[in-house]
Amino acid sequence: MTDEAQEQFKNSPSWDNPQVHQATGVIVAQTSASPNEALGLLIGYAESTDASVDQVAADILAYKITFT
Repeated sequence: MTDEAQEQFKNSPSWDNPQVHQATGVIVAQTSASPNEALGLLIGYAESTDASVDQVAADILAYKITFT
């Protein structure tokens, strides 16, 4: 995730969603990625599936989506 994209995301409503941060942690645990890389994976997955970041985060926490 570029610095510009990360700053843009931090200004979005999804940044305040605790599930997004929890899901980022799940991705870190599953992939050994850094937190920034994990957040990039979450956002990339959302963009590639035309889903919202919030919905993807909820699906990760429900183990409907895994990164193993």
